[in-house]
Amino acid sequence: MKALPKLLLALAAVAAFCIIQPAKANQITNPGLETGNLTGWTSHPGFFAMGTASGVSPHSGSYQAFSSTGSGVLGQSFATTLGQSYTVDFWAATTSGGALSVLGGATVFNHIFAGLTSYTEFTFTFTALSTSSPIQFSAAGFFFLDDISVTPTGVPDGGTTVSLLGCALLGLAGLRR
Repeated sequence: MKALPKLLLALAAVAAFCIIQPAKANQITNPGLETGNLTGWTSHPGFFAMGTASGVSPHSGSYQAFSSTGSGVLGQSFATTLGQSYTVDFWAATTSGGALSVLGGATVFNHIFAGLTSYTEFTFTFTALSTSSPIQFSAAGFFFLDDISVTPTGVPDGGTTVSLLGCALLGLAGLRR
């Protein structure tokens, strides 16, 4: 009988430890531009952080990036692990059509918009070639960007699965009594 309380305590400790592990962290600073400015981003003429503009509301939150001059570059660099794969996920919209190119690490993602397009999600992956990688959006047209994320590919989501497994084991141990 003394083994069961020890087992339950051990399983509870494992479950609690798993809950506090870091989640899959977005590597991007100010990913939804919710600071109301371009903090964390480098902008070459053209991109601004703003709320609703030209009839386009942010995908989420109150702010979005907007290439108001019909062209521009928005980017930042972030820490990466050499050889690790990363998933880039972002939302883009346009009022004019045009071309959007995204550099993630050494991978280039291109998309041509034929005309007015509401927010659409785009995703691609790249492999880090150094301990710092860039993400850079180049717009030829009036583009809106929001909810930009770069996350390590294949990294568990902060122990959710292990936490659930720990809770299930606790339940099974309680049933054995």
